[in-house]
Amino acid sequence: MLGTSWSIRDLYVAPHHRRSGIANALLQHVIHNARAAGAHRVSLQTETDNTPALTLYTDIGFQPVTGLELLNLTFDPTRQDPGDTA
Repeated sequence: MLGTSWSIRDLYVAPHHRRSGIANALLQHVIHNARAAGAHRVSLQTETDNTPALTLYTDIGFQPVTGLELLNLTFDPTRQDPGDTA
């Protein structure tokens, strides 16, 4: 059963405010509210070389997900969508 999940798409702290606990506080707020809303999980993603973020996330308890691939479709404004016959 997949259940309800929350996804954090973007977490940004201005450079001059980093390492002051803001990101941790924001994450704790989301986690608390997701749990209170009955969510089964909170997911997020970051770049593999973003060591400070990865350290924060794993320290809080987030774990890497195996068996999934992240796929993107990047739009090229000069090309039609696949299957578009117009």
